[in-house]
Amino acid sequence: MPEGLEKYIGANVAKARKERELTQAQLAETVNTTIETISRIERGISIPSLKTLEKISKALHIHINEILSFECPPIKKSSVKESEKLLAYLKTRKPAEIKMSYRILRSVFDEIERNYQPKK
Repeated sequence: MPEGLEKYIGANVAKARKERELTQAQLAETVNTTIETISRIERGISIPSLKTLEKISKALHIHINEILSFECPPIKKSSVKESEKLLAYLKTRKPAEIKMSYRILRSVFDEIERNYQPKK
């Protein structure tokens, strides 16, 4: 299952387009955009504006909710346990320490996202 909002939206657009036996070129022409834009949306590389989503839903004769509808993968129980342990620990710390911890974690995860994304 795709990860990230862009992937879910793109998968839904591609599925609906294919079910209607339209090419990306045909959808792009109807929506008044480029084939590259449709391709990037379907591959989950970019997320369309609400205006473009509305045009796509009209072109595919579907409600916009069908494009935005998806189920998130379930959270692993081990992740919940670790989160609970982290929260319990943070409750024992001072507010300034919690703020600093948040900034550090945010920085670490931002760095991971920038440098360690899996190759597609």
